[in-house]
Amino acid sequence: MVYIIMICMVVPLMLLMTMLNGKSRLLFGFVLVGMLFAVCAYEINTLVCHIFGLSGTELSIKAAPIIEEILKALPVVFYAAFVSDERRWVLRLSMAVGIGFAMLENAFLLITYADEVDIGWAIVRGISTSLSHGICTLIVGCGIIFVRKQKKLFYTGTFALLAAAMTLHATFNLLIQSPYDYIAMALPIIIYAVFWIIRLNISKPAY
Repeated sequence: MVYIIMICMVVPLMLLMTMLNGKSRLLFGFVLVGMLFAVCAYEINTLVCHIFGLSGTELSIKAAPIIEEILKALPVVFYAAFVSDERRWVLRLSMAVGIGFAMLENAFLLITYADEVDIGWAIVRGISTSLSHGICTLIVGCGIIFVRKQKKLFYTGTFALLAAAMTLHATFNLLIQSPYDYIAMALPIIIYAVFWIIRLNISKPAY
């Protein structure tokens, strides 16, 4: 099923990419990469769940954050390390990977649990969960720009960034399945709002 969903979503976007140029095509490409890695994460998560006998809740807290954040970070680290470390585009591409990942994951869950979902579920998945995936990848993107220039810190710094992303991801998954799910819903929105406030303040011209 996940492959059918991927084909139905990715192929139209690939056709649209032929109408785009330059950076717009690159941004769309990273959204597609995020979708591709969502499929990879699904396969790896399924395998890990089978090998270790994890329940869905255990998987979402103990294994999925590690697997998914490593996969989402790969294209971001590669781009920043070997193509360009231009801050603006690394951040955009980081968010694109996370959002692409969330789009395919949301579509798969919607079809799998179609009889159990409602508007509330769609709002949470569409806003909070999508932002959570994007922000976790954005953490790696923000840090890799600095870490890349510090050769002695590259490996340890990259590990620290991944650990931060995994921790935030696991915390979100833990809270969203608890009585404190409202905190999980608000957390990505607050973090993203703070990110934009800081970014706008930094970009303001000095007088």
